[in-house]
Amino acid sequence: MALTVSAEQDQAIETLKAIRTLSQEMGIATVLGVSNISFGLPNRPLLSATFFAMALEAGLSAAIVNPKDSEMMGAFRSAMVLLGKDLRAERYIDSYAGIVGATPTIETASDSPATMRERLAQAIIDGDKDGVVTLVEEALADDLEILAISNEGLLAGLEEVGRRFGANQIFLPQVLLSADTMKTAFGRLKQEMKGSEMASLGRIMMATVEGDIHDIGKNIVCTLLENYGFEVIDLGKNVTSATIVKRAVEEDVDAVGLSALMTTTLQQMQVTVDALRDAGVKVFTMVGGAVVSQEYADEIGADLYAEDALEAVDKIKKLLNVTK
Repeated sequence: MALTVSAEQDQAIETLKAIRTLSQEMGIATVLGVSNISFGLPNRPLLSATFFAMALEAGLSAAIVNPKDSEMMGAFRSAMVLLGKDLRAERYIDSYAGIVGATPTIETASDSPATMRERLAQAIIDGDKDGVVTLVEEALADDLEILAISNEGLLAGLEEVGRRFGANQIFLPQVLLSADTMKTAFGRLKQEMKGSEMASLGRIMMATVEGDIHDIGKNIVCTLLENYGFEVIDLGKNVTSATIVKRAVEEDVDAVGLSALMTTTLQQMQVTVDALRDAGVKVFTMVGGAVVSQEYADEIGADLYAEDALEAVDKIKKLLNVTK
């Protein structure tokens, strides 16, 4: 049991050192009574929960805690996400999203079985990456056309994912899993095309601007665009305006998407948009990122701003008059 820090403050650190040595160096399981750490101090739940999270990071195997203590359980659920032990934050989302389960199902008539299109859509919503290929092959064996599988099944599921994300019914880990499932399904469909390409909805070039090395958001947008049927040329991160202009011409793209996360690199969006305009490159320009706003997009003359990846896809489709 942990000693109270109100009497022996240095013992908290010593306890954490012991847990780390036993668990990480010696491979021995550890159990700790946590709540005594805060005895004799005000706001005990806060101190106990913080220490609990620190002990979990140190390698604590099990703890004696009050499961009805909301702060303690909050610390536990948060730590499991941050330590990579709650895959896709599923248990965290189930606890705090206010819904029963993270991926509710498509409603179908109770007196009739789901159609193949509904089953395909449901696989995308559920993020059934392991089972979606088998389902696609079943649809092909049933002579369902490839475009019907894609547009009426898979894309219908992704549209529902977008709706639920916008309604805060599901969250980013579920969106990413659905996107990966979509990519897996499309990979199987492309094999069936026997070398021919599915009709492209447009060519989009994406880049994080010069000086900025953050590309998680851009990568999510790229994945979703590809899933919706766009050709994506991803230039990566820290890309100069000169490179973007050159590649936009070479690739004959319909739109250029620019991402920035830091305020210090925000001005590079203006530089790049101006460079495209000055070079006479007639493309739509799209901007996004944590530090970007609609006001800034208007100020630099960008054609589109989106707050998140799904909104970006929706606006790009409208911008390019895509009706699928």
